Amino acid sequence: MSRVLVIAEVADGVFNDISLQCLAAARALAGPEGEVEAMLVGASVRPHAARLAAGGADYVTVVDDARLATYTTEPWLAAARAQLAAAPAAAVLLPATTIGNDLGPALAASLGAASVVDADGVAIEDGRPVAWRVGFDRKVRTTWAPEGDRPLVATLRDGAAPMPGPDAARAGTIRTLALDEVLAGGGFLTKVVRRDVAARTVNLRDADVIVAAGAGVGSPEGVDLVRRLAAALGGEVGATRAVVDAGWLSADRQIGQTGATVRPDLYIACGISGAIQHRVGMLDSRTVIAINTDPNAPIFRSAHYRIVGDLKAVIPKLLKLLS
Repeated sequence: MSRVLVIAEVADGVFNDISLQCLAAARALAGPEGEVEAMLVGASVRPHAARLAAGGADYVTVVDDARLATYTTEPWLAAARAQLAAAPAAAVLLPATTIGNDLGPALAASLGAASVVDADGVAIEDGRPVAWRVGFDRKVRTTWAPEGDRPLVATLRDGAAPMPGPDAARAGTIRTLALDEVLAGGGFLTKVVRRDVAARTVNLRDADVIVAAGAGVGSPEGVDLVRRLAAALGGEVGATRAVVDAGWLSADRQIGQTGATVRPDLYIACGISGAIQHRVGMLDSRTVIAINTDPNAPIFRSAHYRIVGDLKAVIPKLLKLLS
């Protein structure tokens, strides 16, 4: 494939490293003879351009302007369209974040391109780019391909490609595109009048150890046992949707289809039955220990070690062993 564009993301000054996974996927799509372009749009984003070059981008285009401090669709879309007008690409990849999943479909619609959000991977099949998603406990894989010679615009989930290590020998070519040139005399159609950002206190994505609570914990007291075990192991506390809906743990601790996707070294499922919606969020855990009173609980199908018993009896014994 001749050219692949990656629209990287910097939000609130923080570089989203799924952008590097998009670069790795783009390199695989482009092949040894193709080119990978990266694009950064925002305020004070230029310092991150070198990181994209070291991560595999042949060219990095930067649109850096104080007016882009807060994301709105129109200027980002205009920047992407200007870049593609100057250097057409057969595929455009973005991180599957709130921003990426807003911008990707808008860009695809404006280009008449194929659009896939939350893709688990991309590849070349029959000479054209395709994207796929897996579902139903990883028993079904659905693949989408653009019609004819239409480009593909896809947002990639965390884990869709390996994280490339930086190559200090790669410098790439970094160029600047002025926002006023991108907007071509037009203005912003929308304006952010207020933005409230909740403080982030939970980091499930980077946790090496997660101890997760399911409905089987039975009460806030059961959740406290889970907290104590997580603290003893130096880990984070996770939860199923049932526990969050009950108000026992906050929504930022939810793991699964409507929560976080995690890949810890150790995942301990406490009182979790193992519904598909939860399992898809933790299937890539390196080691899974499940504690449940039901020997036929679906969670045991995903567990490396199974403890059939009441967590209220099991966890205190584990705490004693760890003390």
